[in-house]
Amino acid sequence: MTARLLSWQPILVLRLRHTYFADGRPRRLRLRASADTQAFIARHQLVERCDGSELWLHVPAERLALLWSERLQADGSPRQLRWQLEAADPDYALYTDRRAPRELSVPVLDAPFADAPSGQRPAAQELSIELKARLCTWKYLLLGDWDAAQPALEMAGQPDAFRRDEDEQLPDGRMAWVFRSRRRWPLGAQGPQHLVLKDLAGRRERVLQARLPLAAPRGLILEKRHGRTRPVSEIFVHP
Repeated sequence: MTARLLSWQPILVLRLRHTYFADGRPRRLRLRASADTQAFIARHQLVERCDGSELWLHVPAERLALLWSERLQADGSPRQLRWQLEAADPDYALYTDRRAPRELSVPVLDAPFADAPSGQRPAAQELSIELKARLCTWKYLLLGDWDAAQPALEMAGQPDAFRRDEDEQLPDGRMAWVFRSRRRWPLGAQGPQHLVLKDLAGRRERVLQARLPLAAPRGLILEKRHGRTRPVSEIFVHP
């Protein structure tokens, strides 16, 4: 007996993008279909593929007409497919904006499927979901002996991006010079910021550190100041 070959039609391409990553492609994400979506996928023999940043959904071409007939629910509203967004990266919740969606919902099929010319396969629905990186204040704490220097923290193109704040005593008793960003910046795996620590004590300024480390998710804390709690990323710097 000759096996019958199935022809598969892509009906959905769902692309996830995250502003934390330089290339925009998130890492170690998973889309878990809800119970009703899993049942719908099984009933129509759909094939689901997900690589951590993109999800593809295919249907056997012979079932496309039946799938189209079930695109609406009993009340006439579009039938939705739903996925829960899960992350294997333990830092995901730290570097991702807390308002980022945790559930994604898309219609089974969209209108262009009905407009495809006779004899031609309709194009798959393509959607892109952007996840935003968390915004926070960048706080640099200078530890060690800086008494002979007059440190100033500058960002290329924005010399006033940071301000000197009050010195801070750490739990272990050490004192730190503190610099804070004047506005909140997003966390990023490879940020565009170029931060330099300079010494303004002499007649001619000199560079103390040519490239400072950038804010990282593990340095994130919730800091209460002036009656308000804000996310702050602490970066410790030594001479």
